[in-house]
Amino acid sequence: MLGVTALWGWSYVVVQDAVALLPVPAFLAYRFLGAAAVIGLFQARAPGRITAREALGGTVAGGVLFTAYALQTVGLEDTTVSNAAFITGLAVVFTPLLGALVLRTPPRAHQAAGAALALAGLSLLTLKGLSVNRGDVLMLACALSFTVQNVLLAHLGPGTRTGPLTLVQLAVVGLAGLLWSLATGSLAAPSGQTVWLALAVTAVPGSALAFFVKTKAFATSSPHRIALIMAMEPVFAGVSGYWLSGDTFTAVNLCGAALIVSAILLAETGRRRAAPRRRRGDRASGDLRR
Repeated sequence: MLGVTALWGWSYVVVQDAVALLPVPAFLAYRFLGAAAVIGLFQARAPGRITAREALGGTVAGGVLFTAYALQTVGLEDTTVSNAAFITGLAVVFTPLLGALVLRTPPRAHQAAGAALALAGLSLLTLKGLSVNRGDVLMLACALSFTVQNVLLAHLGPGTRTGPLTLVQLAVVGLAGLLWSLATGSLAAPSGQTVWLALAVTAVPGSALAFFVKTKAFATSSPHRIALIMAMEPVFAGVSGYWLSGDTFTAVNLCGAALIVSAILLAETGRRRAAPRRRRGDRASGDLRR
């Protein structure tokens, strides 16, 4: 999963370069229809048909995922790779807060502290005087969309199969991108090494493999176990943006990025420290299951 996270961090650079040459709707259509085709090849050999829960849940989760990637890909046209990744990473902080709201339970102290720290970091990273970059606003909306999708996967995962749920999600995003392309007249054939490289990287390992792993993780384990690794995505993206895209950082920007990473780690490690106490309680009651 760490390798997938590093790939996601690097992909911000290649996507930003690609959408300068290929319209965003067309890029999303090719990327996710290609990813769906890869999952479909493996799913065709699996026994059983897609259930109503998998179809409906995957459609809803896919619709939210399309919103997230549409906002992210458009936002990359108006912000830096580093800003995009650090702001998108806030989904790791927002997810437990939304989960607590949906379940009507108050957030834990470390979750509230992480959210406050993230807000301070976001301000230092993105504010320029009293103005806010349009791309950064889109990235914040993207982070909120990923948050909703994470909560949906946590709800849908138990009782559903990873392959069909992933297939439906990716197909919905790809078809939505295709309809967007046709509606706006922006459907164009990919051309050039930059575009093809971006599509190859983001469609197969960056979407088909990555979202299969992510969906499986939400179905079989607690979200925070994988979220701590995913918190490294902004770091990988920041390094890639600096070396490959010419991103520059002021001292204030670096402080903001550090606060966001600290907020993500605080929100996740706080839950990891709480887990042993629950396990000890389980043992006391005679439940030794992992």
